[in-house]
Amino acid sequence: MTEHIYNEEKNRQPGAKRRLFLPAVFLLILFGLGAGTFLLHFGTFWGEIAWVQANCQTPAAEKLDTLIDRWTADAASELVFQERLVELDGLAARVYGKHFVRDTEYSYSVVKDNHGWLQFITFAAELKPIVQDIAAYQALGVPILYVQPPTKYIEGYTEFPPTLHDQTANNAANTREAILAAGVPYLDLREAAAADELDRDAMFYRTDHHWRVETAFWAAGRTAAELNALLDLGLDAEGYYLDAANWQKTTWEQNFLGSQGRRVGRFYGGLDDFTLFSPAFETNFHVELKEQDGEVVAKDGAFEDVLLDQSMLSDPDVYTNRYGAYWGADYPWVLADNLNNDDGPTLLIIKDSYSLPFGAFLATAADKLYMVDLRYFDIADLSGYITEIAPDAIIIMYS
Repeated sequence: MTEHIYNEEKNRQPGAKRRLFLPAVFLLILFGLGAGTFLLHFGTFWGEIAWVQANCQTPAAEKLDTLIDRWTADAASELVFQERLVELDGLAARVYGKHFVRDTEYSYSVVKDNHGWLQFITFAAELKPIVQDIAAYQALGVPILYVQPPTKYIEGYTEFPPTLHDQTANNAANTREAILAAGVPYLDLREAAAADELDRDAMFYRTDHHWRVETAFWAAGRTAAELNALLDLGLDAEGYYLDAANWQKTTWEQNFLGSQGRRVGRFYGGLDDFTLFSPAFETNFHVELKEQDGEVVAKDGAFEDVLLDQSMLSDPDVYTNRYGAYWGADYPWVLADNLNNDDGPTLLIIKDSYSLPFGAFLATAADKLYMVDLRYFDIADLSGYITEIAPDAIIIMYS
């Protein structure tokens, strides 16, 4: 009883009131936004009632569950000032000194590490099918180089709150063991970055999970050198196309909120500068992009016209994915035919989004560059595709 009286008295203190003020304001704003959303989209919510009534031949209780699920999804996608609400929540997390902001999809929860970078947690994962079946692709007779990119979680440098355990290093170690056991050449860009003394604090965007464009350009040069050492491909043999001195750099300051920042808003982790690399030399490409619906889009022109999506650079909204300006999106497959470099090799990159700028840079040094994204391309078709395009070398960089 005495303890209860003490706690009641403590809650009356000014400090307790101040601590309750921000959550109260947040809930009031949330209620207001929810009411505004309902009023503006009343027709949508009424339409959901009609849809459930017409399409769900289930008991009333189950219809109600379905209706609530659909209403919740609509409210999440149509919430008035949704981005502002995320930013308010991120501001509250920053005020309270939180280093972990939980997302509804737990794997996209955001961690602020000891350097102020935003991170996703990497969990233990099985080997990717492309790694498990590497011997089948070796049997096709095309040389393969596996490239391990640097990771934003840098072992011995990055620290998480003690209750969170990241598995980035363990997953990479398991992949490396499998690749080397198969006898496939392995380029570890983590070790190369240390050897080249890259500034670890400038390799990645603070609010995005990707490496910076500057880091991707360095990686393209490193990979070209490794391929030449292994295969004598003559890839940028004169060191011209992948020399940073021959590229124009344009920087937009405090202009980019990355994939992690977009989940917590600009006030939690700040904004990033974004630097674009574009060739200062003449370029001419024929590009084919396969959309996810199967349509193939063809483009012809200079690098900045066909390998860049200029709308992602000109849009003033910091939520725009500047990183995706290279190619414009992730496609099942792409082809960049370099009409100014018929003497270069033909390359195939098996990729994820890390290869967007990386592949664009290598395209300037190759004759033809193909890229396949196994998140959207059926791996069962990969062997046939490799046989069809007959590349001189395959780069696997699929983290």
